[in-house]
Amino acid sequence: MKQPVVISWDEARKRVHERGFSLPFVGEQTGAEVLQLHLSSINPGEAAHEPHVHEGEEIMFLITGSGMATLGEEEQPMEAMAALFAPEGTRHGLRNNGESPITYLVIRTSE
Repeated sequence: MKQPVVISWDEARKRVHERGFSLPFVGEQTGAEVLQLHLSSINPGEAAHEPHVHEGEEIMFLITGSGMATLGEEEQPMEAMAALFAPEGTRHGLRNNGESPITYLVIRTSE
C-alpha cells in the first residue's frame, strides 16, 4: 500500500527557465500512479509552451494574474481564481497577457 505524504516547497526541485519556472509536487517521484501536480509561474508576454494536445485530462488553476486561455481553436480571457479544464485530446494552453507574472497550478492525469 502506498503511503500518504506531505510535499513541501523545495527550491532544489524548482526548474527555472527563461519564461518563468515550474515546481513539481506530486507525480511518480511521490508514488502517485495517476495524478500529477505542479506549480508554474510565467512571465508577462510568455507562455509555458505553445498550445498542445496530450492523453489524460488537465486542469490549470490560475492563482495570480490574468492570461489568455486556449481551448481547441478558441481563446478566452482567464482571471485569477479561475480554472481551465481540458479533456483528453483537447488542444489547450495558457499565455500571460498581463504586466506581471502569473502563477497557476496544473493537475493532470497520467498519459
